[in-house]
Amino acid sequence: MQKKKSIALLTSVILGISTVAFAAFTPREWHYTRPISNLPTQQSMVTFSFPQDMHWTGNGFADLRIIDTQGNETPYFLTRSISSGPVVPVSILNLSSTSDGSTEFIIDTGQSGSVFTGLHINTNSPNFRRQVKIYASESLIPMHDERWSLVTNDGFMFKFSDPRLSFVSGKDDVTFPRNASRYFKVVIGSGPEGAVSVSDATIYRDTKISTEQYSREVNAVIYNNADKKTTEVTIDLGAEGIINNSATLWASDSNYNRRVVVDVSNTNSATSSWTYVGQGSISRVSTSVFQGASSQITYSEQRSRYMRFSIVNDDNPPLSLTPSVTLLSPVISVIFEARTGSSYTLYYGNPNAQQPQYDIASLSSYIEEGTLPIVNVGLESVNPLYVTPAGPVIPFTESHKILLNILLVLVVLGIAVAIFFYLRSYVRKANIS
Repeated sequence: MQKKKSIALLTSVILGISTVAFAAFTPREWHYTRPISNLPTQQSMVTFSFPQDMHWTGNGFADLRIIDTQGNETPYFLTRSISSGPVVPVSILNLSSTSDGSTEFIIDTGQSGSVFTGLHINTNSPNFRRQVKIYASESLIPMHDERWSLVTNDGFMFKFSDPRLSFVSGKDDVTFPRNASRYFKVVIGSGPEGAVSVSDATIYRDTKISTEQYSREVNAVIYNNADKKTTEVTIDLGAEGIINNSATLWASDSNYNRRVVVDVSNTNSATSSWTYVGQGSISRVSTSVFQGASSQITYSEQRSRYMRFSIVNDDNPPLSLTPSVTLLSPVISVIFEARTGSSYTLYYGNPNAQQPQYDIASLSSYIEEGTLPIVNVGLESVNPLYVTPAGPVIPFTESHKILLNILLVLVVLGIAVAIFFYLRSYVRKANIS
């Protein structure tokens, strides 16, 4: 308790020093505001998550500012709301392959009493799809001893590799109900590709690594491109700045495995320039040997308005796709110190803002995010003090092209008239002579 008080005191002192050092905040440069409410009555670290309808059309999160009653900046840091326990390396014992092509091994977590909920298995095999069974025991017993207790028999993992494109996609995590055993037996089922080659593994303690995400359904336009042998699934998010990092495509077909290329653009026309941002695969296998499906593609975080998912069909018939895409967006949270008696407003929408540097970022490891009070963020409003930036200064020659052209014609005509009268005068003088 005394340690936590010292950390809180240290945080408050550093934040207090930082606050007075900020440059003056100029509200007219920020386009949007949101009120922050439900603040605690006592000074405290607090947190809130960005609303799902909060768009970012500027330079990422560099334009985010939290301003107090006196117009001062309040330090903050961002978090991706990761909820997880430690990832624990394990020892692999008795790794072997059976006559039917399945792979078996025992993992030793090295600890008793800890709760585990998932397993990550690294493999060297390039292509496979397998069912996975996991058993548990508190003591180390022989591989085929009947005392192994079944934890799950519906796990599955797969890998799809295309060496021509240096492309690898797959699923190598198996989740299971909470279990506190020290030893786990893993059985990776057989398949036509032969036994799966396992290199190492890790286990998730307490909670499998997961990141909170928003989900939204977006209508899609589907076009089967016969020339490219692809099915193009295009979606319009309605605006730029909507953050997303994965998508799910739904198909009713069975027994398929297709590569998916992801491109983005801020325009959608015949002349649009699309930018490649990643690729993945979707698959569904339903046979007597294997049952499993994967429909989610993960890519680097995007903010573009239009997205196109090109499913590579090769010589296969196009899939029967649902005309919608499920997009997932990370839930990004903010942590800052709310002071007694102060109110706060969230400002954003300044594409020219520089990324702020706050001391609180270096103190984040001392802050227990899960115990912080949650404050509310209100609806978006246009900042009444906002002044639209003046456009670039256009040179007179560019802004008055028509006038300059008329002037040029008049000058040419004037020169022509002057030459005409000069020549006529010259001819007269010549005739008189």
